[in-house]
Amino acid sequence: MSSESLRVVADEWFKLFAAALQTANIVGITSSFLPSGWLRDVLTFSWNNRSLAGRDKIAAYLQNTLAKAKIADVVLDDTPGLSPQPSALNPNWVASGFTYTTAIAIGQGYFHLAKDTDGAWKAQLVFMLVTDLKGYEENGPEQGIYEGHTRPWIDVHSERRQKIEDNPYVIIVGAGQTGLTIAARFRQMNIPSLVVEANSRVGDVWRKRYPSLTLHTPRSHHSLLYQPYPQNWPIYTPRDKLADWLEHYALSQDLVVWTNSRPLPTPTFDFSTKKWTVVIDKNGTQVTRHPAHIVLATGTLGKPRYPDIANKDVFRGITIHACNYAGGHPFSGKRVVVIGAGNTSADVCQDLVVQSAKSVTMVQRSSTCVVSPKSVEATITRAWPEGVPPQVSDLKYMAYPLSFFKGFLRQFEKEAWDRDRDLHEGLIKAGLKLNMGTDGSGIAPLLYERLGGYWIDVGCAEFISAGKIQIKHGVEPEYFTEDTLVFKDGTALPADVVIFATGYHNIRDSMKEIFGEETIERTSPVWGMDEEGELRGCYRPTGHPGLWYGAGDFVNSRFSSKQLALEIKAAELGLVEF
Repeated sequence: MSSESLRVVADEWFKLFAAALQTANIVGITSSFLPSGWLRDVLTFSWNNRSLAGRDKIAAYLQNTLAKAKIADVVLDDTPGLSPQPSALNPNWVASGFTYTTAIAIGQGYFHLAKDTDGAWKAQLVFMLVTDLKGYEENGPEQGIYEGHTRPWIDVHSERRQKIEDNPYVIIVGAGQTGLTIAARFRQMNIPSLVVEANSRVGDVWRKRYPSLTLHTPRSHHSLLYQPYPQNWPIYTPRDKLADWLEHYALSQDLVVWTNSRPLPTPTFDFSTKKWTVVIDKNGTQVTRHPAHIVLATGTLGKPRYPDIANKDVFRGITIHACNYAGGHPFSGKRVVVIGAGNTSADVCQDLVVQSAKSVTMVQRSSTCVVSPKSVEATITRAWPEGVPPQVSDLKYMAYPLSFFKGFLRQFEKEAWDRDRDLHEGLIKAGLKLNMGTDGSGIAPLLYERLGGYWIDVGCAEFISAGKIQIKHGVEPEYFTEDTLVFKDGTALPADVVIFATGYHNIRDSMKEIFGEETIERTSPVWGMDEEGELRGCYRPTGHPGLWYGAGDFVNSRFSSKQLALEIKAAELGLVEF
């Protein structure tokens, strides 16, 4: 389809849709959708994120919200990358961005059109999200000139920092990529934020992981908000480069970070003043602050999860969780058993072979989705191509309701198996049990459903196929002896070292130690998909006023930090009470 034809199709559909939005015509809006169409909305019609499947649910959602929103100024978006184009989901569909306003906000959207059974163009997907509150738009770059060239930057920066340290409106717990991204977004939204980080340096959360770690997605996917990587940056970012980049990011984004600092039990919330009282251990000194909001950005994962295996004290060898694995060199010549068969297990097993462990056995208790880096790179670079601004790629990706996307991917299950057949043959022969996601939808939904259950292979499969890594499948470990790990079927593995690559408790459970059971029980579950296919708990109201979760990967924080900033800004302005 030519660019002119794409524009004509988008224009004709959009005129009717825009008119229905602006006149609060629910019937007109729903008739613009396919019967199976989806509306995904972030903050336009409610102070939350919602995904509605089918005309009836869309109509019900808009019934008491559409007229109040006062949608206006609805126009197609001519931003490069967002003007009418073939849909990434189907080249025979048409996609485009658009912009709009509400009574209080500025919004942006994206749609995908397909033909119905009568040949008429209808919406398969429409995404709408608020991008700014009127009069409180996100700041751009400063001029960099202060008081007519008479005041040095260091003085300006020191004064700003001191004000935030003395009276932060928000305290962000955790200075990993999520906490730093949120803090950078809040700074541009004039939300004074203090980040507290337990480690001695920003980036230590990565430096403490195993030395061979390299991110498994290309750099276009894991870039940081406002600050792209240099042109000559590695396509796949190594652990230590990422750690140093995060440290540099905190400095270049002028973030206020206290390292060697952590909130002490138990912060209290005053429901009358809507302020927290938080005592922070700041490098050994206790200081008290009274923020209006606390954002928990220590990651989706909480404390390490250990399986219940009897007689651990009898074992004369070494047992560690994979989070404490600092490389395989100390285990050269040792018999090592790694429990778990996800991404971390694969990386650890591969490293152990390289570091000359005497034997390596991976214990797989169920099944795993294993995909090649070539498959992942092809998918990621289509969604986040080099040279395209991340905000454009993020908008297009986040336009997909997760439940829709999962169903859409399911139709490509056979192609996914065929694409990685050579990789899988050796694994199956070695006894590894494989799946293609929970229902054939592949690796992407597993990230949102479980944050695990898969690995992107960067060499482990070759070692398994060559017999350098043994597989023990389908049986749980039961107890230790002095030098073996015994399983529930009576079999045993001799071992000098047992490494638990068994995942982590949810961050919500871990936070009970700091905030107490009563406070955390008021919050929603964190991660996984709700009944509409939206991520639970993250960047949206949690159920406890002034308490928020930031979680997920680089894309989640890069995109959804804006939603969180808008929610907090709206609360500050008295537009909503959470």
